[in-house]
Amino acid sequence: MVKDKWLTVGALALGVLFVFLFYGKIPGVSVPVFITAFYALLLAYARPVPPKQAIFGWLLAIPVFMLAMTYFLYGDEVFFILDIPALLVLILLQTILVTGSNLFKWHSPDILFDLLYGAFYRSFAHITKPFGILSDSLGKKKNGDDKKSTGVRILAGLLISLPLLFILLVLLASADMVFGRLVGKIPAFFDGMNIGGLIGRIIVALIIFLISFSYIWSLGRNEKIADNSLRKAAGISPEPKGRWDMVTVITATAAVDALYAVFVVIQFAYLFGRSGLPDGFTYAEYARSGFFELLLVTLLNAVLLACTLTFTKKDIRPLVLPFRILNTVMAGCTFVMLCSAFYRMSLYEAAYGYTFLRIMTQAFMIFLLAIFIATLARIWSDRVPLLKSYIIVAIVAFTVVNYIDVDKMIAEENIERYKNDKIIDTGYFHTLSNDAVPEIMKLADEGDPETASQVKEFLEQRSKALEGKKDWQSFNLADYRARRALKEWKRSK
Repeated sequence: MVKDKWLTVGALALGVLFVFLFYGKIPGVSVPVFITAFYALLLAYARPVPPKQAIFGWLLAIPVFMLAMTYFLYGDEVFFILDIPALLVLILLQTILVTGSNLFKWHSPDILFDLLYGAFYRSFAHITKPFGILSDSLGKKKNGDDKKSTGVRILAGLLISLPLLFILLVLLASADMVFGRLVGKIPAFFDGMNIGGLIGRIIVALIIFLISFSYIWSLGRNEKIADNSLRKAAGISPEPKGRWDMVTVITATAAVDALYAVFVVIQFAYLFGRSGLPDGFTYAEYARSGFFELLLVTLLNAVLLACTLTFTKKDIRPLVLPFRILNTVMAGCTFVMLCSAFYRMSLYEAAYGYTFLRIMTQAFMIFLLAIFIATLARIWSDRVPLLKSYIIVAIVAFTVVNYIDVDKMIAEENIERYKNDKIIDTGYFHTLSNDAVPEIMKLADEGDPETASQVKEFLEQRSKALEGKKDWQSFNLADYRARRALKEWKRSK
């Protein structure tokens, strides 16, 4: 089939492009370039379903390309690593949805089977087919003629000529000294060539070629999970029926709410209020103590509320309202705990400075807040799908946190803190990406001589590191802005 031949050529080109963009290079603008090429090949071969039939699948293109663009816009190495599995999962989910190849709904827990099927079956089940297509193309006879195809005859001629060429090469090299010297230089040419690197490139290109072909070929034929038990499960409503006794759940929730109410009163009295702290505590120590335990309780509450709302039988009508009220109280108390944890971390940052982990912890707490808002909506309306809401919130939150430029924020906040307290950890600057360089540069000509000297040393190191990054495939705006700022700084010295 002509379409399969073009897929073979396209997948091979995708393998070569992958090696050209990524082999031995740091990801940069290469990521959105490769993902665009992959989607172009996929949409050219596979027939996508209309947007009305897979709205969420088409909308997933937004976070996919936004995450891909972060490799071009920013330079945070932590997100460079985290975004790889996120992109793989989102691309798997999006491609099976837009081609209608999913067996389960995207907001069903069973969609995991579709993702695993895509990752481990589609990607490897058809890796031998390109060789069959190539063999058919070379061996195809024309107009019923008994002669073999031109491609096969040319290949046979080349194979026959190899030993003859070798014998003639040796004889001619012995017959003429000048020609012999040229032939003698052939091993030196291969010595200068990185054979190991070449073989590595070929292997990587072949792997990408075969996986791309297999995956896209499977989607193009709309292959789905063949297991009968899973197919039967797909026809069952994914919404589980309530199994927990309502009276028991209400009793347990009321007891937990009573404990939380006491805790919330203490938070308002000591942390948010003006009652002061117990003797022997500073605000920084109080903020540090119990922070992670508080965050753990918040996570447990999220799981507890989700399970309670999903599995409780609402078979006693007069108890439905108390059930909703008690769960609302639990959600409200959890909100106070989140505020307490967030405030504790803010106090700790004010005392000891800002780091990537501390900022990300606060971002995670904001994510949990969004989760609890969705949960609160479900408490009062059974029509709100919990898992669907959680998936959407998680995708949006992860995409947004990629765009807040964490390293630049850390540098700004620590420099502002330095202006007030004259305390800063310049050693931590070495863990930040080039996004932070223009901000850190402000300390080179301000502050005490020791700090300025340490900052100048850091800037010199970054300048040398940037000089070594010349591949256009690794280009990103963070490096460009840092390089330009450093050049201006050097001119002004």
